[in-house]
Amino acid sequence: MTILLSEQARLASRSTAADRPSSGDYELVIQAPQATSRGYKRSLNFSRGLNLLIRDYWLQDTLVEELLPEPEGLTLEFGFDLVMASEIDLARPPQEGFVQVASNRTHADTVEWPYRGRLLKVDLHLKAPAAMADFSPEQLALIPVELQGVVNQQPDFWYRSLGEIAPNIQVVLQQILNCPYTGSIQQVYLEGKALELIAIQTAQWAESKPSRLTQRLKLSDIDRIHQARDLIVQRLDDPPSLLDLARAVGLNDCTLKRGFRQVFGTTVFGYLRQQRLRKARQLLQDTEMSVAEVTCQVGYSHAGHFAAAFKREFGVSPKVFQRST
Repeated sequence: MTILLSEQARLASRSTAADRPSSGDYELVIQAPQATSRGYKRSLNFSRGLNLLIRDYWLQDTLVEELLPEPEGLTLEFGFDLVMASEIDLARPPQEGFVQVASNRTHADTVEWPYRGRLLKVDLHLKAPAAMADFSPEQLALIPVELQGVVNQQPDFWYRSLGEIAPNIQVVLQQILNCPYTGSIQQVYLEGKALELIAIQTAQWAESKPSRLTQRLKLSDIDRIHQARDLIVQRLDDPPSLLDLARAVGLNDCTLKRGFRQVFGTTVFGYLRQQRLRKARQLLQDTEMSVAEVTCQVGYSHAGHFAAAFKREFGVSPKVFQRST
């Protein structure tokens, strides 16, 4: 069964402009009597173009979100995947963070969540004003200097995995999810927590740059981490578990996770995902394989999950990319 959550239907259900909240805040609740899935999607807007988006779904059905078009411009996003079913056992990160800068989606679109089980995501969006080509000075003041250098280049798409969510960030996320206040006090509280998340997460991003940490590894460990990378590339469609990978190269799993991020600037899981998607792009470009065949070839069991990951990595869906080659 497929369940639909529609932003368009939300607007259409409000007969007049007076019925629509001026802030743009909304909550969509799964309402499907014959389905066993439940949950909600909640969007809250704060000052200076800062937005908090929470998805908390318990899914036994395929969920499709219909999304409204956005005005032209850029969005800086901090994403926190707290609970998400994984396609693989390798480095199965129940909790993972990322930061990205991307051009806004200027057309209506859909995103599909084909998972079974709980999906819990918290995303922070800093959206440039619609009338401006880039972020305002007030918005840039919220962004660390290192990230300002990225957003000032106005990239169409820039993405960095931040690996497992640190304990201090987890605390703030739980405070957001379990906010004890309502009304205007809730608004002030959640905006403060959103700014706190930006500060802590960007500090972690700055401290985790490979150039600052690689020297702490032994040369022999670096060699083993490169061996682990080679094993991942050889087994994209059937990767070993993180523990088996660590044993195969003679490291414990903690050293492998820490060292892999230091050497390659991403997690084991993030690297595997990146390599799978690059192989998928090559297959779509150079062969006559269908999208479904490529999905299986690179080790994904759900077409929707593959399509979402491909679009996040390359900015277009697999079908659109294949038609353009």
